[in-house]
Amino acid sequence: MKTSKNPTSSSNYLPPEVWAQILSTLPAKTLIQFRCVCKSWCSIIDNPDFIDMHAQINYENNASNKLLVALEGMGKFGDQGCLLTVRDAQTLRKIDHIFRINSHNYRLIGSCNGLLLVKKSGSTYNKEELRLWNPCIRKSLLLPTCPLRSRHFLFDGLSCYLLGVAPCSKDYKVVAFELDNSLGKGNEKMYFSVYTLSNQQWTVRNTFNTSNLNTNNTYGLFYYLSTAVFLRGAAYWLGNNDKRIDGLTHLASFDFDKENVTFLELPFSWDLNTVAFPFLLGESLAVFSISVATSSIWVLQQDNKKGPWTLWFSGKSSENGYQVFSSCYIQCQQVFYCETDGGYFVCGNNAYYIGSCQVEPFKRSMSFHLNLETYSESLVLFKGYGARDLRSFP
Repeated sequence: MKTSKNPTSSSNYLPPEVWAQILSTLPAKTLIQFRCVCKSWCSIIDNPDFIDMHAQINYENNASNKLLVALEGMGKFGDQGCLLTVRDAQTLRKIDHIFRINSHNYRLIGSCNGLLLVKKSGSTYNKEELRLWNPCIRKSLLLPTCPLRSRHFLFDGLSCYLLGVAPCSKDYKVVAFELDNSLGKGNEKMYFSVYTLSNQQWTVRNTFNTSNLNTNNTYGLFYYLSTAVFLRGAAYWLGNNDKRIDGLTHLASFDFDKENVTFLELPFSWDLNTVAFPFLLGESLAVFSISVATSSIWVLQQDNKKGPWTLWFSGKSSENGYQVFSSCYIQCQQVFYCETDGGYFVCGNNAYYIGSCQVEPFKRSMSFHLNLETYSESLVLFKGYGARDLRSFP
């Protein structure tokens, strides 16, 4: 430093790509402060490629030390506002208090690389409001009105949105689905519109007959969108493709690069007394099913010569466990898997241990009206999108 003619220039010591690797391991809030150190660091941190790399590193770190963000309804009936907190997935212990909102009409409906998709319901469907939140850097972006506004709405007020990032373009996208059944049975049309963060606009990508999807039950295939999980450029959820059968029959997926929907038959049969959920098992997609008597976990392996599905776990269950998952199934809530202590699921305010089949309520003071999504740090929305302070709206 003493012999350098320009001690403020980081390029005299390490090349920018090395600084980028070092800085990418730091927390997002620290990086915002480090932008003020010098122009070189500011240029590195503001680079979109660096923001993508930082988000990916934090996502991978969160896979081993999973965190959840919780939107809790305050008050006995959840009608006294919402509290946004970060919690440890293994204990639901509160790690960070983000802020409180006076309104109780907000709901988390998706998460990806530190971004949350949040819906605020109004008195009518046309008053519905969609926002992207980055709770780590406390930024919020109001999305423009979705162009799908016909009266033939598919989900009767339930979630019909997906949030993800396209690996090739590295662009964050929100997808909205709608079914038009005004022409009668057999002539339904599926609409979907895509919002891209790079240009902050909605575009109706495609209109197609449901016959192109090779489906017999379009409503049943898209009903559980709110339980979708995101993995490697695609969102996955479970649905029913046969009106003659009660229960779930297929794994559905939406590819954020190709922007298309595909379906894969599930490896087991269903009845009225079985519920199931997709979840992330490490870096693989898995499906957990449970009835009063048995439970199983199937892992999706695309390169498996014996077929796409591998049975990873099979065992007994309990009536209490089934009741817990059945409640989440009815409410279209996600479940989260933790690999410690022999493996257990976080389901609402309860933990279900797959080995012992025991249900243990978390011994923490939390609202019954609990909405959970995965959480990781990122710098997305920090600059260039006109995002506002997350706490600056009612």
